[in-house]
Amino acid sequence: MKIAIAADGCDMESKVTAKFADACWLLIVEMDRQRICEKVRRGSQDTENEEFAKIIVQRNCESVICGEIERIPFEILAAAGVTRSLGAGLTIPDAIEHENMLELITDHIGGTGHDSHSHHAETCSCGHDE
Repeated sequence: MKIAIAADGCDMESKVTAKFADACWLLIVEMDRQRICEKVRRGSQDTENEEFAKIIVQRNCESVICGEIERIPFEILAAAGVTRSLGAGLTIPDAIEHENMLELITDHIGGTGHDSHSHHAETCSCGHDE
């Protein structure tokens, strides 16, 4: 299983940013090995990190740990069934360790967003791979 983490840096000492748009790095983590398998740096023109949201979907990440999310990236992630977990301020190791216990992000900034959706629930029947 792979998850994504929106971070302020590209190593294990980095932290999850307060907002998805503030992340300079997207870290893809292989949870089976609990290691970073890919690091993606934000493009200079991508102010809300819309590209990060697309990369998370393209890499088949089951969830993303981040801060509050802006509307467009939120909608991209929610439409793909990606679980969104609030981990703002956590170090990367703490985010990985507590991934299943984090609060779900059910709304985008300034809106009501989509209903809560998580692949952590054993009864999920959305059709997306676990």
